[in-house]
Amino acid sequence: MPMQRRHIPVLPDRPAAESVVRKAHRSYPVGRHLYSRAFAGKVLELTISAGDHFPPDVQARLVTALNSKRGEDPIEHPFVRSDDKTFTCRIVPEHAGFYWFRTQFSADGGSTWFSDPVADAWVLVDPPQVDGLRLYTMVPAVSGSIADWAADLPRIKDMGFNAVHLLPLTTLDATLSPYAARDLFDIDHSYLISGLRTDGLSQLEDFVETARSLDIRLCFDLVLNHIGATSTIARRAPGWIVPDHNSPDGLKRAGYWSERGWQHWQDLVLINYEHPSVRIRAEIWAYMTEYALFWSKYANYTNGLIRFDNLHSSDTSFLHSLTRTLHDEYPKLAALAEYFTDEDTLLDSVPTWGLNLVLATPWNYRFVPQLRDYLIHLHRVSEHVRFFMPITSHDSGSPAQEFASSESIVPRYVAAALLGTGATGITQGVEWGIPEKIEFIGRHSKLARPPESRFAPFIQTVNRILCDHAAFRCGGNCHFVDNAHHAVIAAHRKDKGSGWYLVVCNFDIMGQQHFETDLAGLLECSGPLNCVDLLSGTTYSFSGPRVSFLLPPSGALVLMSRG
Repeated sequence: MPMQRRHIPVLPDRPAAESVVRKAHRSYPVGRHLYSRAFAGKVLELTISAGDHFPPDVQARLVTALNSKRGEDPIEHPFVRSDDKTFTCRIVPEHAGFYWFRTQFSADGGSTWFSDPVADAWVLVDPPQVDGLRLYTMVPAVSGSIADWAADLPRIKDMGFNAVHLLPLTTLDATLSPYAARDLFDIDHSYLISGLRTDGLSQLEDFVETARSLDIRLCFDLVLNHIGATSTIARRAPGWIVPDHNSPDGLKRAGYWSERGWQHWQDLVLINYEHPSVRIRAEIWAYMTEYALFWSKYANYTNGLIRFDNLHSSDTSFLHSLTRTLHDEYPKLAALAEYFTDEDTLLDSVPTWGLNLVLATPWNYRFVPQLRDYLIHLHRVSEHVRFFMPITSHDSGSPAQEFASSESIVPRYVAAALLGTGATGITQGVEWGIPEKIEFIGRHSKLARPPESRFAPFIQTVNRILCDHAAFRCGGNCHFVDNAHHAVIAAHRKDKGSGWYLVVCNFDIMGQQHFETDLAGLLECSGPLNCVDLLSGTTYSFSGPRVSFLLPPSGALVLMSRG
């Protein structure tokens, strides 16, 4: 039989498209690499503006996978002509996810349509709980039993936190680190309520119910890269661990890079996601996926989130599979990542893996010039990457250790919460001004608390400001007006339809600092400036746009205009 020639495909006629107007400006970036961000349940406004004007008979529509039944099939949504130069489309995303959209135009009353000549645009839609996240990290090792955790939730909520992050609860391996698990599907016996016959998971589920009843979201920590060196997996399935012939037990230790070179954690062994056996690799992937789904279910039940520990060290192929499964199973679940990598990698992987928040590390920037530069960087990339910025973390020292004074909590938390991009938090103990970090490794007695939470009223006030004022829950609107002051950071912020805000922080823990600036270029009107400090309630009045203050050591102001 003679060889059959393959079918020659028809080349479609796709001439270069021309825009209906020259110098069109789009309110959104185009191309998959430069995506937009939006929140489920909140209006996403898109505009296309003409440098001159649009012809009077032109119509426009949005073609998008956003809000389609399967998140893939295109639907159409009209643009409305705001004036002769502008088309506006307002659409409320219904579901979290990553979606494409494009604009089409018609010049003949809708009989024929042609696409905007630029590339398709993309939007990453975040779950609503990411907006204004105020996360309290609880250290289970010093917090007593599960009953004590539940009893503490009203206090945490009263400080203005809407979510609680629990360090890993899994049974502890020999070194008693919560990040070195012995078993991935049970909780450590040290957290159990004495005298109850119910098992650990049943007790945890009662705690989850309590959190949900208080409208507190829970964040569960997922440790995917490694497991305890004497864990059940290491003993029963050592072939699941990366081999190391130089190690006494033949198992590869997890490690990290520091100024001293490559360091290893002797209590942690690496899970082998790239096992050469297809069958065994599939077993590993399936087991670890079930581990992630197991704890994610509790987070999802509280409308909460998961935290990916040490994501930058994770196997990317497995992450592609896992994050797709997690989003399919729990589409309303939010994801926070401890993820340190370069900007290009962030722009590629954040939408691919559906990462709603990436950890920011302000405690690494102890001096004002470096912290200011870091804040500028976070806002510069905030159009595409959203950040969670706590004052410190459970891995860092306490504020007193990091910044030489517990009083540093005041300017540092104002900066983390109100000069960031909208998500912040503290680690347990910050409210008491503890001199040293809480030790999360080991089994400890319940931490003895001071009679008063020294900084709790202040933290409550800052959290309320963040909750009530949308200007602090977005990126790109933070304009620094401190003239590169060596000890003071000051920034002007504004949101649509609201007045202006001026945040001023004195990071000098020893002395007063004088601050002066001219707001003339930022204000829309001249004349007297009347404002109120949202931290203290003090009112201020200035005759013109030049303002000045004498700030006490570790002092802060959050001024809001009053007309």
